[in-house]
Parts: sequence; structure tokens; C-alpha cells
Amino acid sequence: MALSERVKSTVSCADPDREQMISVLNLYTFIYECDEGDIEEALYWFSHDWHSGQFSNLYAVLSTSPFSPSRLAEGPSEDGFAMELYEELEAAFVTHSNG
Repeated sequence: MALSERVKSTVSCADPDREQMISVLNLYTFIYECDEGDIEEALYWFSHDWHSGQFSNLYAVLSTSPFSPSRLAEGPSEDGFAMELYEELEAAFVTHSNG
């Protein structure tokens, strides 16, 4: 089994909807002094990276997102606070197991 397959098999993600993710991010908006653009970018990339298919809540968030990344983008920008917010979403919804 390849390393990436072993790592992926030990990590799982909940399927939060937009409101659940916003609730988590609202706890951090004052800490990071972020704006709506940072929040939308974090929601987009988290949903992009963790959705489990077209019938998941995360896919619905991704497909209705007002954020549109550049063609060369591969993840949250490090210019604002989107990366920090993305990491907060991972901390809240991604589970690492010793499996």
C-alpha cells in the first residue's frame, strides 16, 4: 500500500453543511481579523479537498460557493487569513485515527 493510501485510510472528515462551518469560523473572525473573502475562500478549499461526492453537504457548499479561484491556485491563499481559517475547519471536522 502506498504511503498516501495509508495516510488517507487513517483520516476521515465529517460532512458539515455551510452553517456548521460558518459557526466554527465565527469563533475565529476576531482573532484573525478576516473578511468575508477569507471565509469564502476557506469554505471553498475545505469543501474542495474533503467532499465525498456529489451528494455530500461539502459538495453542495463547493458547488454554490461565490468564491472562484484562479486557474493556477492549488489551495487557500497565504496572502490573507484563508489558510488559517482552513486549518480551523480541519481541526473541527477532520479526524485522525491510528488505524
